Amino acid sequence: MNERTSRDIVKQRSHGTCEVMIPGVCMGQAHSMHHRKNRSQGGTWDVENILHVCGDGVRGCHGWITEHPKDSYEMGWAVRSFWNPTDVAVSLRGRHVFLTPSGGMNDMPPQA
Repeated sequence: MNERTSRDIVKQRSHGTCEVMIPGVCMGQAHSMHHRKNRSQGGTWDVENILHVCGDGVRGCHGWITEHPKDSYEMGWAVRSFWNPTDVAVSLRGRHVFLTPSGGMNDMPPQA
């Protein structure tokens, strides 16, 4: 998917509000696009790989994700280079979901 289309879909999904919302860090309004799988690791502009977050990579939730990789992997906010973002659930505003190419979310099935 091209960058412009992906950005538009992700902005619609977020309604302009940070999708991560880390308590004590979140600024509320989303300002930047975060690649769950870094572009340097083969991450694409596919909607399932992008989060609309506050901050800029140094501040806000975007900065927190960058500075706390272990926790970010656990929450699905970051995805290791050998993982497919489509297959990794992500915690968004307290829900554990799988992101879809259309900008939707599917709830993660309950753990047995």
